[in-house]
Amino acid sequence: VLSDAENKKASNQFVSQWLHKLQTAVDAAENLIEQVNYEALRLKVETSNQQVSDLNLCLSDDFFLNIKKKLEDTIKKLEVLEKQIGRLGLKEHFISTKQETRTPSTSLVDDSGVFGRQNEIENLIGRLLSMDTKGKNLAVVPIVGMGGLGKTTLAKAVYNDKRVQKHFGLTAWFCVSEAYDAFRITKGLLQEIDSTDLKADDNLNQLQVKLKEKLNGKRFLVVLDDVWNDNYPEWDDLRNLFLQGDIGSKIIVTTRKESVALMMGSGAIYMGILSSEDSWALFKRHSLEHKDPKEHPEFEEVGKQIADKCKGLPLALKALAGMLRSKSEVDEWRDILRSEIWELPSCSNGILPALMLSYNDLPAHLKQCFAYCAIYPKDYQFRKDQVIHLWIANGLVRQFHSGNQYFVELRSRSLFEMASESSERDVEEFLMHDLVNDLAQIASSNLCIRLEDNKGSHMLEQCRHMSYSIGEDSEFEKLKSLFKSEQLRTLLPIDIQFHCSKKLSKRVLHNILPTLRSLRALSLSGYGMKELPNDLFIKLKLLRFLDLSCTQITKLPDSIFVLYNLETLLLSSCEYLEELPLQMEKLINLRHLDVSNTRRLKMPLHLSRLKSLQVLVGAKFLVGGWRMEDLGEAQNLHGSLSVVKLENVVDRREAVKAKMREKNHVEQLSLEWSESSIADNSQTESDILDELCPHKNIKKVEISGYRGTNFPNWVADPLFLKLVNLSLSYCKDCYSLPSLGQLPCLKFLSIRGMHGITEVTEEFYGRLSSKKPFNCLEKLEFEDMTEWKQWHALGIGEFPTLENLSIINCPELSLEIPIQFSSLKRLDICDCNSVTSFPFSILPTTLKRIEISRCPKLKLEAPVGEEFLPTARELSIENCHNVTRFLIPTATETLYISICENVEKLSVACRGAAQLTSLNIFGLDKLKCLPENMQELLPSLKELYLSFCPEIEGELPFNLEILHIIYCKKLVNGRKEWHLQRLTELVIIHDGSDEDIEHWELPSSIQSLTICNLITLSSQHLKSLTSLQYLRFDGNLSQIQSQGQLSS
Repeated sequence: VLSDAENKKASNQFVSQWLHKLQTAVDAAENLIEQVNYEALRLKVETSNQQVSDLNLCLSDDFFLNIKKKLEDTIKKLEVLEKQIGRLGLKEHFISTKQETRTPSTSLVDDSGVFGRQNEIENLIGRLLSMDTKGKNLAVVPIVGMGGLGKTTLAKAVYNDKRVQKHFGLTAWFCVSEAYDAFRITKGLLQEIDSTDLKADDNLNQLQVKLKEKLNGKRFLVVLDDVWNDNYPEWDDLRNLFLQGDIGSKIIVTTRKESVALMMGSGAIYMGILSSEDSWALFKRHSLEHKDPKEHPEFEEVGKQIADKCKGLPLALKALAGMLRSKSEVDEWRDILRSEIWELPSCSNGILPALMLSYNDLPAHLKQCFAYCAIYPKDYQFRKDQVIHLWIANGLVRQFHSGNQYFVELRSRSLFEMASESSERDVEEFLMHDLVNDLAQIASSNLCIRLEDNKGSHMLEQCRHMSYSIGEDSEFEKLKSLFKSEQLRTLLPIDIQFHCSKKLSKRVLHNILPTLRSLRALSLSGYGMKELPNDLFIKLKLLRFLDLSCTQITKLPDSIFVLYNLETLLLSSCEYLEELPLQMEKLINLRHLDVSNTRRLKMPLHLSRLKSLQVLVGAKFLVGGWRMEDLGEAQNLHGSLSVVKLENVVDRREAVKAKMREKNHVEQLSLEWSESSIADNSQTESDILDELCPHKNIKKVEISGYRGTNFPNWVADPLFLKLVNLSLSYCKDCYSLPSLGQLPCLKFLSIRGMHGITEVTEEFYGRLSSKKPFNCLEKLEFEDMTEWKQWHALGIGEFPTLENLSIINCPELSLEIPIQFSSLKRLDICDCNSVTSFPFSILPTTLKRIEISRCPKLKLEAPVGEEFLPTARELSIENCHNVTRFLIPTATETLYISICENVEKLSVACRGAAQLTSLNIFGLDKLKCLPENMQELLPSLKELYLSFCPEIEGELPFNLEILHIIYCKKLVNGRKEWHLQRLTELVIIHDGSDEDIEHWELPSSIQSLTICNLITLSSQHLKSLTSLQYLRFDGNLSQIQSQGQLSS
């Protein structure tokens, strides 16, 4: 009956109302039963786990009578609803017992094939690569079409094309979505471009300045996906951030609104529907992938008719095909073809018939799980494990394993799709297409809402699950309406705007949350609170899921121990949390505890008393407090595991007791010996580490302070097919490195503090095979290798994929490395005292950034006929005291030279450096002049920063837009005229020695002016600054004010 009602509610409002009343009655009954169960649990805990034989005698008469009366009222409501079934025409459907065969679903979703869009792809690529800019640096290319046509798919196909990636120096992708927010867009793009941590920066102006600087002079491609806002002033403000890019820069905009396309650019690409042939090709790919259509002609006949009904819409084709791929009988396909859903106008609820059919085909348990996901905003990327835990907390799923199967099933039907993932973070995130999100909202019937979408108090009273967007205030004004949400079961804050100062009002904690007595799932993750009210959880007795991760709490409130129903407790990244209290054992239903990244937390021995605990993530075992037998008996370890104070392990027999090879759910393992400890027997140490070999599922291993002279074989075992990250640090007695080159999937390798290593030999690369050594390695770090002198090479193309190489504090290494790093993009060399010259032979054309610092013997003198570092786009040289002259390379775009006090000459290669856009010179005491002919040799230079160069003089190039001069005495005092008609920003910080300057002529183009201690500058010189927007004076402010020309 319920299945029939679910299918009919979209077209019958009376059925929809009946379902809502039924839901309310069932929820009330559930709450009553939960209260009884809670009292039983409480008595069980308080009577020290003694058997509660007669529940009626243990419960108070008042409690029992109250429950009895409410239960009787609920039963009457259910009886009334049952009598209405016949009048509504609802029929009982018998579930088929036929086994469905479902094929693996990975290829269905992670699909690289794009059907019927080849012309659009080539057209768009041609426009991106075109340098015909019609006199403008920037061109905007809109892609327009209704939802589900594949606008984002087209943009992705082009964005990831090798020709496009090679053509643009910078690329960035950002999903704008309906809620337009300039702050979120700016910050998101900055993180895409630079991947730096911007959490502490909440100033929109500063972020926009940073973004503008990053894009300045670069040829970039930016994709703004899913744009809805057609407010021209807001677009114009955003566009101004992109105008300083190099010629040929492009922005792709995807949108459903033609008004957006007309406002943002010209020559829009209009997405049409797929042809019948392409529709069938896409449909066949997803529905008949493991069947030969020639062997099943009846499927092809019906399938083509169904595909035609999808009207050429890729999303609908994919969703319906994903459903039908599990239907092994052609009659089941015919049932879909004949469905009355096709005749419903899609505009009645905005949902496409094909998507509604896909939803109606879901089993009842999957319908509930899918509808719950309406709690997430459009374009929000959610984590699979969070979704499953929330399902469990709300009784939609019993076990995590079952929840994972449900999730995979929904993903196989194209209702969930994988978002981009970071290989370093190893976190899978998913999202729903906008139309699928709309479908989830319809399916949830306002039981799952976002607070920002709230249309009135009636919705708050109806809703059971709610999310809200974290803001900059303390949330009280936003959340005070929750007083009306007594039936609320889920409260989930979502940070979609990257706010760093997340505050939660004490009034929310003390006055609002305690009223939500039906809550099953509560998240306070990310809020900056240091403590929680002690009695917070006394009235939240039904909680099963509690997320306090990424907060600043130092301890858990006492009232947490009345949460006898609590099943999931997340405390990850609580940096200040120091201990878990003794009463933790009262959480008798706790199954999942995450304490990862809690560096101050001492792992308590009484955790072993949590008898229901199935998953412990981030455990830290202190050998000495814990025994190795305790570690061996802990079969609930998941995620990350740290074992410290391993010097307290006596021998191999004790290490065996840890049963490390059996811990198949541990993905990250850290093994740590104290640095001060000294080993008595190297072989014993090797035996101990040998027995701590992890399961083959391991993804990340860190070994620190190991006291043996050699590593056991497992460290470089090529059968570790999932190992991507390895760190060996401060194993000071080791005199050789293991054969790490034979680890087949290793991407990140860090080697630090290995003071016994004098050379990296051929052994490092491993046994020769068909694959090149380190065939997947992307990032390699050597640091604090005080005795390392030589690095041997095989010369067979080792490190074919290495992109980042870092060598820090290796004072004996000369860097004469005969290795061709064919894919290298970034090179960092720091504190290498023996480096005298630069290894030109190892530098490929792929190199984008070089940083060299504190190499006191380094001389930057290029070989005859060559120039220094000809390929690096970004170059930074710091504290290299032996450098006396410097030649600016041809291809460099950004150059920073700092505290190289013996540099006397700075020059440009005879061919010029046409790509250089930014030059920063700091602390070059002996540099007397700027490069000659800068105007001709540096035609693209837009930014010049000169600091603490007291002797420097010379002519400034005319095309500068940003100029900072800080304590460059001769340059300022010798300046008479500023022929810089494009200058928009000028900063001069001086020492007041400019008394001989008789005349100032500042360019009228200046928009931002900062002046400090220029005694000859008066207010008369400011009158010509007709474009000035920002003005700051220090030191001579009183002098200018005395002339009456500067208002406050």
